[in-house]
Amino acid sequence: MTYYKTLLLILLAVLFVAANTFAEPEEVPPDVFEAAADGYLYADYPGVFDDAEGDEAFGEGVTIEMWVYFTEIPPDRQWLRPYNWVIVAKPASYFISAAGRALEDGFDANMPEGFTRVTFAVEENTEGCCGRGEGGMNYDPGEFPLNRWLHIAFQLVVKKSGTHDTTFIDRFGEGSGRFSAPMGRTEAPLYVGGAPKVTFENGDKWNDDWGRSEFVSMKGYIDEIRISKGWRYVAKGNIHPKRNFRVDKRTIALWRFEEGPGAPFYRDSSGNDYTLFPGGSLDVQPLSKMNITWGSLKQGGF
Repeated sequence: MTYYKTLLLILLAVLFVAANTFAEPEEVPPDVFEAAADGYLYADYPGVFDDAEGDEAFGEGVTIEMWVYFTEIPPDRQWLRPYNWVIVAKPASYFISAAGRALEDGFDANMPEGFTRVTFAVEENTEGCCGRGEGGMNYDPGEFPLNRWLHIAFQLVVKKSGTHDTTFIDRFGEGSGRFSAPMGRTEAPLYVGGAPKVTFENGDKWNDDWGRSEFVSMKGYIDEIRISKGWRYVAKGNIHPKRNFRVDKRTIALWRFEEGPGAPFYRDSSGNDYTLFPGGSLDVQPLSKMNITWGSLKQGGF
């Protein structure tokens, strides 16, 4: 009897240590990007980071993946005014965001307070206005992954039948979808960790329109982002990405953030020189060629 009691005590001790070890925050290395209030990073290379029409390089689609570390739970959405933490966004093409769901939100009236969601969305309108298809991963109160590194991947391909996508969160495939309209294609920059309020030539707005999502800066860190030609992962089941992404012939851009928080820019390790620059909260009025507008902003101190 004493033997079994001792064995039980040892087992309980092991479980206690394991539970407390898992609960401890994972390490945040010094060479990461730390999101700041009203701040963001942007890479201004039109036609590079979406399934660009006429670009043969994207015949098989694109994979956007990253390692993210959330330090807070996204705030609950308000009725008719949803607030989303931007993880990655290409206005009028696609975005990945995290948001809370509040009881007073009519659309999510059955969701408990503290319910959160990581959303993967395709924006169908070429000026970033109205239509989009989306999917995501829902987390019940207390389940949102905090203070640990989380792998997120979004895969897209545009075909005659519409836009096809697959999503992965925490290395697990959350299924696939198809949207009847194709993903929008614009010259808008790629944003990381936040996004400005963009007004397109026709007056349509992205990130500042009543009744639609407003995107704000996330709370946490991003360690690596890799954008690749084609789909890297089978559209179901578990995946096992390396903690440090590698560069291969399919890599379009890879940002490792080795420069650390607050750097004036972040180099692209793929060899393609798609640099990420920091930005602040600005209202942007794109011209017919956004690269002219953003080139001017860079010269102005970004």
